[in-house]
Amino acid sequence: MPVLISGVLKDGTGTPIQNCTIQLKASRTSTTVVVNTVASENPDDAGRYSMDVEQGQYTVTLLVEGYPPSHAGVITVYDD
Repeated sequence: MPVLISGVLKDGTGTPIQNCTIQLKASRTSTTVVVNTVASENPDDAGRYSMDVEQGQYTVTLLVEGYPPSHAGVITVYDD
């Protein structure tokens, strides 16, 4: 069952980030997720984002046109 994750993407000064794609790439296979499954979302003007993902472990990458991909970390999504 998908889990809604949401938040606000901000830079180091607290300014909301726009024109960026947040990409989640599954790093483990489970009963509902296959390795390399990808979900992505573009934050709104205030940096807000939300996406439905299956529980599992994901590598988070930020993609901005004209810049190399930025690895933001690894998250684990648990079922509520």
